[in-house]
Amino acid sequence: MKIAILTRPENSSPLILAQSLQKQFEEAGVQIDLFDEINVLNRLVSFKNNTLSFHFWLGEKIANYFSDRRILKRLKKYDAVVISECIPNGFWKRLYNVERLKAIIKKPVLFYEVYYLGNAPSQIAQLINSGDPLFERYDWHLSVTDVTEIKTEPGKDYTAVGFDLSDTGLQPVSKEEFIALVDFKQPGYEHIHALQIATLTQLKIKTIILDRHYTIEEIRGLYKVASVFFIQFPEAFGLPIAECLACGVQIFTPDSGWPMSWRLDEQPMPHGKGELPKCFSVYDTDDDLANKLNEFKRGYDLVKTPQKVYDDFIKHYHTSYFGNTAGIAEILKFIKHFNKEKYTVKK
Repeated sequence: MKIAILTRPENSSPLILAQSLQKQFEEAGVQIDLFDEINVLNRLVSFKNNTLSFHFWLGEKIANYFSDRRILKRLKKYDAVVISECIPNGFWKRLYNVERLKAIIKKPVLFYEVYYLGNAPSQIAQLINSGDPLFERYDWHLSVTDVTEIKTEPGKDYTAVGFDLSDTGLQPVSKEEFIALVDFKQPGYEHIHALQIATLTQLKIKTIILDRHYTIEEIRGLYKVASVFFIQFPEAFGLPIAECLACGVQIFTPDSGWPMSWRLDEQPMPHGKGELPKCFSVYDTDDDLANKLNEFKRGYDLVKTPQKVYDDFIKHYHTSYFGNTAGIAEILKFIKHFNKEKYTVKK
């Protein structure tokens, strides 16, 4: 079987997800090619559905005409195409013409994101309001987890395939000193960012504040040296959370509902508080943050604590580090059956 993964070229979550999925498929014996030219789908969007000026829209189509034809011709040779992109981007008809792609390649097109659209009612509402397609846009959906705003069991039209970090070099290592890593400031949550920095300054804890563009290697290097990581706003999943936990970094959050996909509740409420394991520290007030941070630092062992955090991560989220072989097998079975039923030429 041959599968193509189509994603963005930037060092962002869709590309990291695509690389993880590529590894999982290859370990299942599938031939995989990763294309970072997802903008070919943007140029399939008609002028009527596009938001660009006519001259820019036409100029892009002309400038990329031959390269786009080559890419689409190559994609026809695969048994399936997986699009690795964010929600809602992957569902905006003004951004990507997935329907046209399906008509051209005549093979199943699947969608991979950290979460499944059906587990995010707020995203569904926004897409309905904007007149964009929903689940039917793709032949199947892949996600890292089965929890986001709510939780539904995989099987209807999606599979939780997890996330494979096992060969990235992200693992618990002994720390040289206690260092706090503060995530990027987020619009509307600046007060959270300011409180964290003020508390860390007050406690005289060495702090690294993310404030510029980093390569994947640079950002992962910071995760490896950090002891604690502060998130800034509600995360559907949060790849930095997974990568920090893989390095044995404790996650601090002002709300147990912010790391949505990490909640362990059987029936989590949309945007509600939830149960988190010991590798997370939840605080509410200024004093509570200072007390919990001080307590964690006092009991911190530069060698043992990172391993303890990692062990708790693996205990509760095994497939978010090693991937899900059963989920991958299910996807391959679906692709084979789909092509046999829909695209086999009857004599």
